[in-house]
Amino acid sequence: MSLFIDLGTNGELVFGNRDFLMSCACSAGPAFEGGDISCGMRATDGAVEACVIDKETMEPSFTVVGDEGQRIVGICGSGIIDIIAELFRCGIINAKGLFQREGKRVKRDQHGMGRYVLAFAEESETGREISINEVDIDNFIRAKGAIFSAIDTLLKSVDMEVEMIDHVYVAGGIGSGINMKNAVSIGMLPDVDLQKYSYIGNSSLTGAYAMVLGDEANAKCTEVGANMTYLELSTYPGYMDSFVAACFIPHTDRSLFPNSLQEA
Repeated sequence: MSLFIDLGTNGELVFGNRDFLMSCACSAGPAFEGGDISCGMRATDGAVEACVIDKETMEPSFTVVGDEGQRIVGICGSGIIDIIAELFRCGIINAKGLFQREGKRVKRDQHGMGRYVLAFAEESETGREISINEVDIDNFIRAKGAIFSAIDTLLKSVDMEVEMIDHVYVAGGIGSGINMKNAVSIGMLPDVDLQKYSYIGNSSLTGAYAMVLGDEANAKCTEVGANMTYLELSTYPGYMDSFVAACFIPHTDRSLFPNSLQEA
């Protein structure tokens, strides 16, 4: 039993095995690709793709796409996942994504909206501050909530639990890789054994190449599509309730994430 998740502006999901395939799509918005994020960008040179924050000092350590010495330009999808997970783990933000600690790295504007500064203006490639604010975090929480609620609804539609998943394939051009532990800890992906997860990169682009280069891939695509059952989430009872419940870190139901970070 495998679950496939393609992260992007729309999240496409498929669950099943060689005997049956259930699919659905959810509107996640562009946050996974850096859109709707004040300092967001694609996973190109200068993008923060991984981050760790010191719990005591709140100082960040991050990995930047590009050659050694490349200065920070913005934040790509995988970096956003890490930063929000680390902010929550360190108690810098609460379950609603609001800042609850103060320090050198936590700034507030004239309206009181908080932001976390990854790089001050003099440290960045662009000469401007690189930060993530409460609006960015809220946009991302809604995106991850759309993904998790879609997974939850898809499994419920076939009367199955997350424990029945044998493998999870995560796709999407959001960085060179995803820290699955962090993705689970913020409630984006189900809390199953991390060994079950595989990040397979930009699978839609790989599939498009394969279809251009040979008839075999075209035939396989037609075969898979003909054997797939599509679930329309907007008409499925309980989907919106599931979505609203998932719009917290990690979730309003903490029992769904027994192994994830539990700091509020």
